[in-house]
Amino acid sequence: MMDALVVPDREVSGIRALLDDNPVVGEGRKGARRFWTGREEKLLKTYYPQGGVSLCLQYLPGRSASSIYNRVGQMGLRKADARGKFTERQAWTSNERIDAVIVRTFQGKPDKGAVQACASAVARPRWWVSKRAVHLGLVSPRFKEAPWSEAEIAIISENAHKATASLRRMLAGKGYQRSETAIIVKLKRLGTDRTDPDNFNGNQLAAVMGVDRKTISGWISKGWLKAKRREQSALDDFWKISRRDIRSFIIHNIAVVDIRKVDKFWLVDLLAERVAS
Repeated sequence: MMDALVVPDREVSGIRALLDDNPVVGEGRKGARRFWTGREEKLLKTYYPQGGVSLCLQYLPGRSASSIYNRVGQMGLRKADARGKFTERQAWTSNERIDAVIVRTFQGKPDKGAVQACASAVARPRWWVSKRAVHLGLVSPRFKEAPWSEAEIAIISENAHKATASLRRMLAGKGYQRSETAIIVKLKRLGTDRTDPDNFNGNQLAAVMGVDRKTISGWISKGWLKAKRREQSALDDFWKISRRDIRSFIIHNIAVVDIRKVDKFWLVDLLAERVAS
């Protein structure tokens, strides 16, 4: 059973300080956006008029103060003051003096403490100061990337085995602008297999042959195993080794290959290709 809760007459340190601190009861939500449930909204309707954000925090573990404040604003809920009267939510305005202080603060690269000091100086919430800085053109606004189109997904899926930089250039050639990080994240979310069916890199070949990558590099440096230098990416190494060259290496250098360590199913499949051709 939940312990008895103390209903504050007003927000503990004022709503501005509470939102700047942005506390969360319990463990905060991580990952995808969390939608408000009917039960949570019912709790807001019950407890926000009585005790504001401070009281709602105790009944909504995992919800931050700012998320509660924003939601009650969308729902049109208001909190009663000490006299039991409902007041309108604060509408923050600016003037030349406030803008001058914000401009002076954001001329450099202010950290969180500097922005908080600016907010205290102009008697405004920190979130409002940051928003005003964007409006004044002092900070570049953050824009969410546009949804991936079917054409973009088709390009990266069909060429998933290629280096991320190559995928970025392929997209750019078709008029799409995506960062390498965005491409990697999208491929992971799609669960796309990035293995090249016709070529191996050093790590992949080492895994199926039961050796380490240094051994593969040694075979290449001695000229026993043919390989091409490829564009480096975060997912593989420099080497691009064709199945045909791997098959030729095994046939002509069987003395240095420990058959006991090689993946036997992969080996049979590789050698069977030569017979079939």
